Amino acid sequence: MTARDALPWHTMCPDAAMTPPLRIGIDGEALRAPLSGVGQYVLQLARGLEALLPDARFYAYARLPAERLVLPSPRWTLRQEARAVWRRVPSFVWLKTRGAALCRDDGLDVFWAGRTLHPRLPDPVRTIVTVHDLNHLIVPKTMEAATRWSHRLWLRGDVACAEIVTANSLGTAQRVTNQLGVPVDGVITPGLEGRFRPLGAAERQAALAELARLGIEPPYLLSVGTLEPRKNVEALFRAYLALRRKGELAGCRLVLAGARGWRNEALLQELQAARADGVVLPGYVPDALMPALYGCAQALVCPSRYEGYGMPVLEARACGTRVVVSDTPELRESGGAHAVVLGPGAAGLRNGLRRAVRLAPLVESGLTERHAWQRQAAVLAALMTRHTAHEHRPRLAATLPQP
Repeated sequence: MTARDALPWHTMCPDAAMTPPLRIGIDGEALRAPLSGVGQYVLQLARGLEALLPDARFYAYARLPAERLVLPSPRWTLRQEARAVWRRVPSFVWLKTRGAALCRDDGLDVFWAGRTLHPRLPDPVRTIVTVHDLNHLIVPKTMEAATRWSHRLWLRGDVACAEIVTANSLGTAQRVTNQLGVPVDGVITPGLEGRFRPLGAAERQAALAELARLGIEPPYLLSVGTLEPRKNVEALFRAYLALRRKGELAGCRLVLAGARGWRNEALLQELQAARADGVVLPGYVPDALMPALYGCAQALVCPSRYEGYGMPVLEARACGTRVVVSDTPELRESGGAHAVVLGPGAAGLRNGLRRAVRLAPLVESGLTERHAWQRQAAVLAALMTRHTAHEHRPRLAATLPQP
């Protein structure tokens, strides 16, 4: 990141002082607490935008009250749903109806769709969409029904009619081009906070005490993510259990950190019954403890069937922890050159775990600097402040059915 990258955007654009401040709106439902990976992405980029666009006015649109959201700062005006009946409709339906009306009332210049779907606001509003994944096309059965049908109904059209399309990885950008037929204007990968770094000796001792309160003690293999089908936790559990019962992972625990998820009642019962075999289920781990959780693990294992990027993989790498990933373009991208890439099937997963427990920690020089959130936010700010007509793709909204 250069000194120029760190400058507020108005000092980089001499004409900015002569124009009215940008009015920027976002889908506030992305910021529901506790934050998902997409929520963290939106939050961190929003904070970066505040620093780069000090004169801008920011708006978040949501059905929910402020106490249910993690707003970036007091600079954000929350436009929430006042009527109880409308707070009960699915979030994307609300965004495209009631949320759209609020956006029009505020006279926005830019709407950033951090969850991809957007209200399809008329000109002169510029819409920027971020595509995180194509779950509804690749692994539809792993999605909750309301989200799956919302994406099937609207995602292709919402991406096509946006002026600017971004993706969270090169792999996702390629899929958007190949499967949706829409070119991508920029790749904005997830970033890293400075707190994700290797632990010092004293920090490690304090971290161990904190983790012990959650029932987590080294040595352990770690998986981070909601316990839902796409994450492939069942395959990881069975591979771990097979090795453990053969004596190959004696003393090594398996920590499955994340919210409970869905469509997994039978699996949850098996996991709970396997506590004697070293399975630890701490549930949702607070953000403040995540560097410790990564830093004390022997390896982070991400055996997902599909990910748009894999934020925990990047965060674990920053903490000096080895990573084991599925053989998909997106996870190879987040895992970097030193990742252990899983071979096919159960045997490939078992072999990956065997390799993981033999590897020493690896500190990758410059990783945090290359992936600083402010660096990623600068890309988004540049796209938001484009204002010449030839820099935008033609709007397709007139030819697309409106919801």
